[in-house]
Amino acid sequence: MTTDPEGKLHPGAECLVDIQSLETGGKGVGSLPATTVGRHYSVFVPRSAPGDQLRVKVTRVQRRYLEAQPLEILDAGPDRIDPVCPHWDEGCGGCSWQHLRYSAQLSAKASEIRHNLAEIGGFENLAIEPIVAADEPWFYRNKMEFTFNAHHGLGLHVAGDWRRVVPITDCRLESALSMQIVADVRQFVDERHLSSWNPDTSRGLLHELVIRHARGSGETMVGLVTSSEPFPEAQSLASVIARIDDSIVSVVHATRSRHERASPMASIEVLAGRDVITEQVGTLRFHIGLQTFFQTNTSQAERMLRMVETAVKAQGQDGTGPNLILDVFCGVGFFTLGLAKHARTVVGIELLESSINTARKNAELNQIDNVLFYSGDARRTI
Repeated sequence: MTTDPEGKLHPGAECLVDIQSLETGGKGVGSLPATTVGRHYSVFVPRSAPGDQLRVKVTRVQRRYLEAQPLEILDAGPDRIDPVCPHWDEGCGGCSWQHLRYSAQLSAKASEIRHNLAEIGGFENLAIEPIVAADEPWFYRNKMEFTFNAHHGLGLHVAGDWRRVVPITDCRLESALSMQIVADVRQFVDERHLSSWNPDTSRGLLHELVIRHARGSGETMVGLVTSSEPFPEAQSLASVIARIDDSIVSVVHATRSRHERASPMASIEVLAGRDVITEQVGTLRFHIGLQTFFQTNTSQAERMLRMVETAVKAQGQDGTGPNLILDVFCGVGFFTLGLAKHARTVVGIELLESSINTARKNAELNQIDNVLFYSGDARRTI
């Protein structure tokens, strides 16, 4: 272990740490006993696994805890595995638990839920059912947002650093098609010398590339998010994207209201095809736009709906179901519409008015007439 001349730990110091558990956010937690450095410290280390023995470098020193980066795995924990992603060693933040067996990930998430219910909610010793594992832990996402960066190109953010991105060429989260779209857009941008967002100057045309897949219907949407400056190449780029695959039925261009990268959308223009794609979950269909919230894992969303349906039916009398169901933060009406056949009336509440408008259209699309949707702050609208 390295310390400063007074024997105190400091950023840059190296030490050995045994990882005992995972904390909220996925960092491993170890400890340095008081006999080692004169004071007990908890040590938080990203990309570590319970059972790991690590040599780490301290990056931050607080009164009761340290943050550190792993330098060397001296002994691997029983649930550590080799990450499959070729960008893992580049620090890509798209996946934070690739080094853990899927079963260990589920166990860690269950522990986090118990901890939060007890520490935040004050609910002790609740009976929590096991997490329902996904059939496929890879290629499951129906939406990804890739970032344009003037210094590093098009990719995903480095973990914990919004200023840098890793130029992704192979991602196991969404689909092989998404990687083809990223590659072709990257080539177009490079050939046309289009400007990308610069985190140092807060300037640049291109902000994000959004790709959405409707798993049930097979439809794909591609969204180009830019600043409000002129984008004369937009239509040419949309034509390139639309030719990549027949499933791409929507290419849209959204502009930011201000130069800040996280500012709201000011406008959305259809460049090719439609302004929405249609997702199918069971017998229900949902229109999904560029800004629409939808459960990220479609197959798991269908399982969630079935579980909620079972719980709702258990609350009714003589199998008739309740008279009223309230769906707070309803989005585009996924649970609202899914539960409509189990109650006399279902009410959905959502802050974003555009989502409520889409939810009403989804009710019409599915010919469901016993639902009501209200836009507003849930605390007041209820």
